[in-house]
Amino acid sequence: MKYKLIKETFLNFFQKKKHKIIPSFPIFSKNDPTLFFVNAGMNPFKDYFLGHVTPEYTRIANIQKCLRITGKHNDLENVGYDNYHHTMFEMLGNWSFGDYSRKETIEWAWELLTKIYHIPHQNVYVSVFIGDKKDELSMDKETLKFWKTLIHENNILFFGKKENFWEMGSTGPCGPCSEIHIDLRNEKEKKILSGRYLINKKHPQVIEIWNLVFIEFIRKSDGTLEKLDTKHVDTGMGLERLCMVLQEKISSYETDIFYPIIQDIEYDLGNVYNRKDFNQNVSIRIIADHLRAIVFSILDGQLPSNNGAGYVIRRILRRAVIFCIRFLYKKEPFLYKFVDSLVREMKNSFPELEKKKKYIRNILKEEELSFFSVIEKGSKKIQHIITQHKEKNEQIINGEEIFQLYDTYGFPMELTKTLVEKNNLFIDEKSFQKKLLEQKKRSKKEKNSIIKKDWIQVYHDSYQGQNFVGYDLIECNILILKYREVENKLKKIRYYELVFSKTPFYPEGGGQLGDTGLIKNEFDQIDVFDTKIENSIVIHCVQRLPSNVFSSFRAIVNQNRREEIEKNHTSTHLLHFALKQVLGNHIQQKGSYVGDDYIRFDFSHYQKIKIQELYKIENFVQELIFSDILLKTKTFHSLQEAQKNAFFSETFENKYKQQEVRVVTFGKSSELCIGTHVKHTGLIQVFEILSESSISHGIRRIKAITSKKAIRHLKSIRDQYQSLKKMMKYPDDPIKSFSILKNSNEKLKQEISKIHLDKIKILKKEYSLKAIKLSSIKYICEIDLDQEKEINIMRKIVLDLRHEIHNLFMITGFIKNEKVILFISVSDSVIKNYNIHAHKIICGMSSHIHGKYWGNSFFATAMGTKKNGLNLVLKDAIAYQNHLQNKCLNLKK
Repeated sequence: MKYKLIKETFLNFFQKKKHKIIPSFPIFSKNDPTLFFVNAGMNPFKDYFLGHVTPEYTRIANIQKCLRITGKHNDLENVGYDNYHHTMFEMLGNWSFGDYSRKETIEWAWELLTKIYHIPHQNVYVSVFIGDKKDELSMDKETLKFWKTLIHENNILFFGKKENFWEMGSTGPCGPCSEIHIDLRNEKEKKILSGRYLINKKHPQVIEIWNLVFIEFIRKSDGTLEKLDTKHVDTGMGLERLCMVLQEKISSYETDIFYPIIQDIEYDLGNVYNRKDFNQNVSIRIIADHLRAIVFSILDGQLPSNNGAGYVIRRILRRAVIFCIRFLYKKEPFLYKFVDSLVREMKNSFPELEKKKKYIRNILKEEELSFFSVIEKGSKKIQHIITQHKEKNEQIINGEEIFQLYDTYGFPMELTKTLVEKNNLFIDEKSFQKKLLEQKKRSKKEKNSIIKKDWIQVYHDSYQGQNFVGYDLIECNILILKYREVENKLKKIRYYELVFSKTPFYPEGGGQLGDTGLIKNEFDQIDVFDTKIENSIVIHCVQRLPSNVFSSFRAIVNQNRREEIEKNHTSTHLLHFALKQVLGNHIQQKGSYVGDDYIRFDFSHYQKIKIQELYKIENFVQELIFSDILLKTKTFHSLQEAQKNAFFSETFENKYKQQEVRVVTFGKSSELCIGTHVKHTGLIQVFEILSESSISHGIRRIKAITSKKAIRHLKSIRDQYQSLKKMMKYPDDPIKSFSILKNSNEKLKQEISKIHLDKIKILKKEYSLKAIKLSSIKYICEIDLDQEKEINIMRKIVLDLRHEIHNLFMITGFIKNEKVILFISVSDSVIKNYNIHAHKIICGMSSHIHGKYWGNSFFATAMGTKKNGLNLVLKDAIAYQNHLQNKCLNLKK
């Protein structure tokens, strides 16, 4: 059975069981602060399990794109080496929100696997939760009872909390689970040893494919369990593993998900590929797997970057490139070539891939080129370290040095090790691992530094269903429904998070910053320093609790700040519209920042925007502001309904697939948006673009300001212009006068350059005449304590003479701007024949001038502050002259 049919069969089966079939949510988790990516099918439904949102449907089924390479669920190191782990996978899932429970879940799973997919029942094993003394949980007898009606008792196994009690994290929804395992071994192997003895033993052909979770509890921050009022069902089955079972393959890489792509990679490699080479086979599997994860992440809007979820994608991509370099001997971009292969295989299930194929290929190619640039620079630094150690006859390189390259420049340890070992040197891996462990501990400490205690309920049922009223109001009467204490151990601060019965405070989202303000009554006034959303609940951050949390309060938003933010948010919509009008409909929003200080707008565009186009965009937005267009908003029950009734850009449509949507319109500009806006565009007054730049391949960024800040900025420019005119004695045509000055300046620079060249010629001649012949070495020493000299001129002289005078050894010292400068230059022949190295000699001399030094064998520099130290340098130079003379005489003998 083919991949596409397996998916369709699953969805059709649960549709007949009266489940609402919904599409996959985006793979990256934009609205959950605890996750970068969706790592389980249940993640998007957390609000339902927690009771924060009432689901429209009590039965749902879908096939969710997931990514597991961070945190608790991290499969990265297994990928490519075993036969079934992947970075990205598709999870087949069915959910019940307070509807059916164990009986239906177990019976339907059995029916689908054995009667629809026709998996032999004797190959199926199931596990049951045996209980846990610590949590005072008894055996899951109900699950056992239903399995006994379907499967032989020998195929039922019992496990503890580790295997059969599912938890979302350290806190949150949880409950006992029942895993379904399949034995894929041949009959001969099964007769030798029953599959029951291989369950949960990491056997590559006895694998778990489906987990049936019965969510009945919530884990509190103190570690205790509390029963949920409503019980739920959450099931997840790995599509890649199911394909492996149904297509009778011993590896998921042999299924029709991966194998066509693997074949294309092998064909492209040609004679480089050796089928018997273990590392090459692992590398090809890693490329096929990582490519899929990268492509779908970019498709869903998450680009590679240096932080957050973007860094995770960049890390996956670079890991694949490292394997290309090490085992497939690639020295140029390779991954991007196979985007077409993946799209060819997946476009029937994901038609949107075809439309974005070229865009994704370009991003991958640029990312690969960027990483190859990192590798080139890193290789030079590694080579420098290797040379230094060889010169010192040191065989072991300190791991801390290598860690700095890894941490600062992103140079991979694997490639470092290869280069070092090629030169018969070794890395002190213990010190490297020690630094790496320290970094991980710091990262973990930062990650776990915020401790949130359990919610303390103030008001219950009669005030449930809190809502945001901030589109129309900036203040209202509220009650505190619940609160919790938050401790930031790293910053050593404590604060509280409050949930109100209703709120005028906008929570951070859609690029817009959260509101600030206060709550007050006759006894208390409490500042709200931030507002955010977590699991669909608007949370208000305060430094202290009111004296009586049961009181009613007046919640008041900081009006001035909100108004500035609204002006900036509306401006991003107008800017987006202007970009499409001026540059074309290919423009898509890729991110934004909307604060009270400025706006940042990221968008897709393939080239730098010309200055004339930028003026046109800015003027277009300004005209929309002058037109004083009224705000219109409309809310729809679904994206589909909105699409039928309104025209808007496709930006971030994936976010809104399963929920109520709001369309914000200003004239011909319509966008899906949850943020707050000005009532009419005239309130913005002025829009001014500050900068336009590239942030990654195909992504541009515009920064702009509005209203008072823009007016102040323009006034500042005017004042600078007036000052410039004053300096130029108020010319009739300042632009023309400035152009004349610029041309005059260029001519003067040319004349100065000519004077410098003449000076260099004279000084070079003077230095050449001062050269002392020590046997075959020509030695120049010039230490000048009195006359200041130009650093650039002196550097050029020293380096030029190195090439012009055969067998040169030169030391020069002088003063410039109260600093002491030393240069040492050595000819290649002197380095080779006499083992004389500039940076080794200057190392000792630099201490005399209280300075620092840098350089290499042929040219080194020192810079210090102690002027009279030059006398000691001169003594060392004379001593070295004598040493050289003796060395030359000894070599002659």
